[in-house]
Amino acid sequence: MSSSISSQGNFWSNFFVVDRLVSGVIIILLYIAIITILGYILSPYISKIYAGENTWFRKYSDPLITFIERAAGIDRDKRYTFRYYFGSLIFFNFIVGLFCFLFLILQGEFFAAPGQRPMNPFLAFNTVASFLTNTNIQNYSSPARLTYLDITVVIITLMFVSATTGFAASMAFVRGILSDDGKIGNFFHDFLVALFDLILPLSLLATVLLIIFGVPDVTYSSITIHPFFAKYTVNIPVGPIASLEGIKNIGTNGGGFYGANAAYPFENPTWITNLIEEVSFTIIPIGSIFALGRVLGNRKFARMLYGVIFTIFIISALLTFFSEFAGLPSFSMLGINFGGNYIGKETALGLSQSSIFASGATLTSTGAANSALIDYTPAGILGVLFPMLLNDPLGGVGTGVLNIFSYVIFTVFIVSLMVGKLPELMSLKIESKEIKYSTFTLIIHPILIIVPMGIVLLFGPELMKSFINTRPDQITQLLYEFASAVSNNGSAMEGFTVNTPFYNTLIGILVIMGRYPIIAFQLLIAQSFSNKKPKVQYGRGVDIGSFWFGFMLLFTMLLLGLISFFPILSAGPLLAWGKAFSLYMGGLI
Repeated sequence: MSSSISSQGNFWSNFFVVDRLVSGVIIILLYIAIITILGYILSPYISKIYAGENTWFRKYSDPLITFIERAAGIDRDKRYTFRYYFGSLIFFNFIVGLFCFLFLILQGEFFAAPGQRPMNPFLAFNTVASFLTNTNIQNYSSPARLTYLDITVVIITLMFVSATTGFAASMAFVRGILSDDGKIGNFFHDFLVALFDLILPLSLLATVLLIIFGVPDVTYSSITIHPFFAKYTVNIPVGPIASLEGIKNIGTNGGGFYGANAAYPFENPTWITNLIEEVSFTIIPIGSIFALGRVLGNRKFARMLYGVIFTIFIISALLTFFSEFAGLPSFSMLGINFGGNYIGKETALGLSQSSIFASGATLTSTGAANSALIDYTPAGILGVLFPMLLNDPLGGVGTGVLNIFSYVIFTVFIVSLMVGKLPELMSLKIESKEIKYSTFTLIIHPILIIVPMGIVLLFGPELMKSFINTRPDQITQLLYEFASAVSNNGSAMEGFTVNTPFYNTLIGILVIMGRYPIIAFQLLIAQSFSNKKPKVQYGRGVDIGSFWFGFMLLFTMLLLGLISFFPILSAGPLLAWGKAFSLYMGGLI
């Protein structure tokens, strides 16, 4: 019996410790399989929300929704066109953002903890704009810079508002495809349904699971630790960590309780919590993709979208993992057999769980991190970066549906011209309006990234004096910072000082421009679809559920990314990669 146990122990030891390459790939594929299964299980529930049907949870949420609507004078049965819907969305977000901005800059007058000072207007603007747009860039030191009241009233509130706004917009988009009365819905009703039927219940579930598996959620401010062989004590801040982690991940927000985010043990203590968090920030986006197939009556289309998005997911995750496993030759030259680049990684999670977490966070708009991205190899950071350059294909809560449809409409038009068929989507004729709006959404993204980079590089010495790395890495860090902001992702590579009036203001503007104009164009597409008849499939257009259309969609997405960003990638991560491996290409390196 003992020899059997010993042999089993040796097998798992060899598998997870010695055979790191094989076991790492298997762990990544297991993560993707679990995400897929759980997203598919959730999809019927999401499809009922999209279709306006009652869910099993509605009997509990409807009395509260009805009470709020009556108190606010909202008529749930009244539906509106784009102008009123988007106007309501902007107005509500502006009012919430203004309240949170004033709360932060006035906290020293009313709500300051001992030694707490009010946040300066530049940092407050950046923080509110970032969390309101589901970006969650943190240019402040968390949690030392904010009181727990700030975290609860401002940060967690904005996390709920941003996620729910995104899902409400996706509800309007799907409604525009299904309806033919020229109306896309009622934003306030959609917001309440998304909040109480989907976002809040899943956030509570994620919070409870995280508490069970070791994430603290307490009301006191710190715990005191007395290290061995030391004469001093250390106060470690704690607080409502699990509560914030629940909505942080379910809402694809990404902003952590601690500055180290999910790399901090209290935010992510074990491999189980790592899996829970990964599933949390991917389950609604992937569930929404499968739900589209149900509500639009075309499951082949949903399977095609899944195949395209998860092809990108696998490429990103495996490129990151293999790059970190290979490491850099400079380590081998030192005679170190290190088995991979573990710098900046939590060794309890390893390279595979760090890689899949980082890739999933940029494939969605989550931006959470369980490792230090600045310590990744050039090829590893390229694997994490390129989904953001495609504007987070799986997207955030709701916005993933909007993002992928921009690519789909553009691809349908191109493919239809190639094969001589009518450019149709769900039997809806794609005309100049839809092409114009989808093109705008696709070109705004690279423009908002490339132009600010040009400005910073133009005024180089003054704006780049805080960079600590060599030139290729400086370009990579700038590209990552602006791509993260415009994609409403929020993850950070760091490497330079961003908490300055210039960067706080610029990044705050970019996160707003990367969010609301794109949602506006996508809702204009929904408005245009809602005016079209009929809603019956005639088979006159290309088969949008076929393998070949999926291939063309993937090719179009990658091609647009390469055309837009290849010159910058060549001067940044590709150049650093070539230098690290002494890849001399025509004397350029």
